[in-house]
Amino acid sequence: MVRDYPDPWVPRTFSTWIVKASTFQRTIDRTTGQVRRRQLDCWDVKGKADGVQWLKRFRKAALAQAWKERLDRDFTKGLPFDLRAKQFVAPEEPEALRQLTVFNLTGLYFRQHPEWEPATKKAAARSFNRARRWLLVPGAEPEGRDSEAVADYLDSASFLPDRLAVNITDRQRAGRAWLETHSAPANSLTSAQVEEFVARFERSERDQRKRVSPATMTRFLQPLKGCWTWAVSRDDLPVDRSPWVVVRPRRKVKGRTTVLTGRAGLTVDTEMVLSVPQSLELATACATEGAWGGIVECFVLVMALCGLSWGEATGLLWNDVELPADDDPGWLVVRRTYRPTSDRWLDPDEDPEWGPLKDREVTESRRVPVPPLLVTKLRRHLEQFGEGPQGLVFHRSGRPFDHDMFGRHVWDPARSTVFPRREDLPPDDPRQPRLSRLQRHDLRHAACSWWLREGVDAVVCQRWSGHRTLSVFLDIYKGVAPGREDDGVERLVRSLQVVATT
Repeated sequence: MVRDYPDPWVPRTFSTWIVKASTFQRTIDRTTGQVRRRQLDCWDVKGKADGVQWLKRFRKAALAQAWKERLDRDFTKGLPFDLRAKQFVAPEEPEALRQLTVFNLTGLYFRQHPEWEPATKKAAARSFNRARRWLLVPGAEPEGRDSEAVADYLDSASFLPDRLAVNITDRQRAGRAWLETHSAPANSLTSAQVEEFVARFERSERDQRKRVSPATMTRFLQPLKGCWTWAVSRDDLPVDRSPWVVVRPRRKVKGRTTVLTGRAGLTVDTEMVLSVPQSLELATACATEGAWGGIVECFVLVMALCGLSWGEATGLLWNDVELPADDDPGWLVVRRTYRPTSDRWLDPDEDPEWGPLKDREVTESRRVPVPPLLVTKLRRHLEQFGEGPQGLVFHRSGRPFDHDMFGRHVWDPARSTVFPRREDLPPDDPRQPRLSRLQRHDLRHAACSWWLREGVDAVVCQRWSGHRTLSVFLDIYKGVAPGREDDGVERLVRSLQVVATT
């Protein structure tokens, strides 16, 4: 029935509706081999175009509603409907796609994913912008004013939403026109061009002598690989192969610790995992060596003992903190994250500062225990610093903590005191102590590692940490419990001894 309709075509009748549904996620416990099925809520946008039924599934209700509203608006404009993509397309696109370039393909793929979170949009745009800038027809290179216009367009106007595209300047239009004219055909990229492009990106922008980490390369290449894979799977795009299959991620092995993995992206380096005493010492140093004083001690400990990310700790409210009067552990509920974002990456109804937990619906939350030591410190914190604007636990000058200011005035001085660098070596020398490069996100790794080392069930750890699946959690933290291999060997030896004596 569907083959009778051109694709895309302008439908005479069109209707849409949203239905809440359920799907099941299958995971395997690596320790027991047990298969678990987890029920997840989802929302289906269903519709009919001239009687032809279609469906598109979303994890979030807001994204489904936004997709439906956009479809209804586009239908009233009389645009052609693409049954494969489940959306309306501009009538001039099929003509433009006959000579599909890197510029056009990345833009087309980006528009297919309005459901991406702001951070995902920003990361994908960064990857695509480098492809737009460097993957050009042979011999093309912007110079003079063209170079300035291209840089201005990529920095400020590339991948703008429709509501902001009207504000583009004449110089940015010139930069876009230059890229559209000189962009390489998407189906003609050779393996040599792709490898040259990857090698160019591997050099750090800050220091050309350095190479970016394997994990960074994996995150950078993922959107590009996904873009070409999507194009190859479509019948209406002139792309029949993906040149990115030649790119293999680097693997960096240090002793028994593999720093790069596949799906999870990063396996925790055991040499960078703080112990509880080290976390307490670092939190004290942040309060004494930093310029903000004691207000930051509990902030650091909430990340190091409760496993909150920077944004989650910044957005914590006193209404979500349970502090018992005795020596029992407390609880805190994590509901949101602080992630100041430009309007360029936000949907019209999204808050520019506060967002949901990563990969979660706005209404979702998680509950995390607070050890008694931190309960006592939080009570003292409330007495000394009070409740911040709108009930914030951590605040400064009437605002949430600023990420960059915290790094310069608190984190860097404290880290250099607790984990000093060697003065006889350059700062970037690989022989420098590993902990002298400790990052703020490593505090979250410290909490999750501490839970596992103390024997907390991995499923419980995954629930506290907020990772969506147990398999991803175990991929990241599989090497942080020293002594488990020895314990396993002892169990096997004891088992054989019992068999030998019977």
